[in-house]
Amino acid sequence: MKKYLIIICIIALFATGCQTSTPTASDPAPEQPGYSPAPPEVLADLTKDEYDGLEFSVNVLERNAILPGMSFLATVAVENKGDESLYYTQGSGSFTTPESLFVFSDSLQTVIPKDHLGIVTMDFVTNELKPGDSLLFKFPVMAIKPNPDFSIYTFELFNEEKYIADMEWSDLQDIYSDLNAAAPGSYTIKAYFLYNIAKIENEVSNAFEGPTGYAEAECVISIS
Repeated sequence: MKKYLIIICIIALFATGCQTSTPTASDPAPEQPGYSPAPPEVLADLTKDEYDGLEFSVNVLERNAILPGMSFLATVAVENKGDESLYYTQGSGSFTTPESLFVFSDSLQTVIPKDHLGIVTMDFVTNELKPGDSLLFKFPVMAIKPNPDFSIYTFELFNEEKYIADMEWSDLQDIYSDLNAAAPGSYTIKAYFLYNIAKIENEVSNAFEGPTGYAEAECVISIS
């Protein structure tokens, strides 16, 4: 009987360990690249442009004027035009947006991708970017000043089935009065892609060793 109880307990442990619940306001803000910590810490000990076969860019296609408080999308494109494969961290298998690809601005507020919120699986996925492969993702950014509690607010609203980047600025300001719109002017947005160059040594892949290099791109946008 004890043997069966142990087996049941092990099964229950694995079942509960396969996913994590959505953080609440009392939980600490998640530490994800591009949100916390800031890029200087994330990029420590990594080599910029370690692989010269990447074409990497970030652009904001402004069909309408960007006003203070508004959200907009930064489009990040990666293409492997070299002869080597690259490994990069996807993170949870339930993520669509890779953890190793992110945007940052020291004067505007970046937003956690929607697919990184809510319940996610706890598996760890590393993907390969082969020669000729490409990635294209759109990251929401808000024309507001960076706020240290923004990640907490993002999770609070997501628990109410609202995505912070989809909200009207007036509604968002009514809820969180400490958020401040960015002043009109020009702002720089940077994008980063962390990777390592695929190698096989003694029949062992370095896919899970973590990034050793990174690519950086930037664009300038105007807030009216």
